[in-house]
Amino acid sequence: DDDFTLYDMRLDMPLWKNASFSIGKQKEPISMERMMSMVQLPLQERAAVSDALLPARNVGLVMAGTLFNDRMTLAGGAFNNWLDKDQPSSFSDNTTQYVGRATWVPYMSDNESTLLHLGAGVRYSDTKEGFTLATEPEFNQSPDFISTDSFMADSANTYQAEASLRSGPFWLHGEYIEAQIEAPQLDDPTASGYHVTASWILTGEVRSYNERVGIFGKVPISRTVNQNGWGAWEISTRYSTVDTNDGALFGGEMDIWSAGINWWLSPYFNVNLNYRYITLED
Repeated sequence: DDDFTLYDMRLDMPLWKNASFSIGKQKEPISMERMMSMVQLPLQERAAVSDALLPARNVGLVMAGTLFNDRMTLAGGAFNNWLDKDQPSSFSDNTTQYVGRATWVPYMSDNESTLLHLGAGVRYSDTKEGFTLATEPEFNQSPDFISTDSFMADSANTYQAEASLRSGPFWLHGEYIEAQIEAPQLDDPTASGYHVTASWILTGEVRSYNERVGIFGKVPISRTVNQNGWGAWEISTRYSTVDTNDGALFGGEMDIWSAGINWWLSPYFNVNLNYRYITLED
């Protein structure tokens, strides 16, 4: 359609040893699942609650840093997408968001194969452009199963909590997200949901952890197919739920069970298969 969109363009500037400043169109610092690269997740798509209640990218600036020998991370940012196409030309006419996230690693074994990660985030939006909740059922090409009409709201506060346990090739991760919407005409509804994901790397590799950002990363491959190996094999499962029925807001309630298998042939190529069982009340 002859349109061009900048989807991800960010400039990072180190401020001192353990801190940095980022400006541009980027991911907001909230939710590990949102901040991780999708191609590194154990399942093909993010949990429905992450897509329904949190954005993919936004234009803004972020300050981030670490404390206590990289055992704690802090990040905060301000966002306003007035530079994007099809947006009101005035900064003040666009929605502004303030986002923050903190993570902590309370336990790490001596060989670092076992790690406990805890995190929490908060997001405020003045919702000047209106508000809507929508998500596919964790299938990229599907129509939206959860969907509300666009409505005006005074503000929205989103709260998020996460916990992860990695023990060798096993990884267990869960997140809870809740959006409290100040919209008196809809009785100030609350939308919420959570997911629990488990994965096991059958070939024994240990998923990496980025201490500077507080997120898990890609699966390292002991022997790729280029090295006459079998690559890395990973199986995963997830339960996710999202509920957007509250007050006078009715967007639907959805529960999804997922199972998947990933074959990482090399760092640049993988084959995966997912199965989903979806229950929708709408």
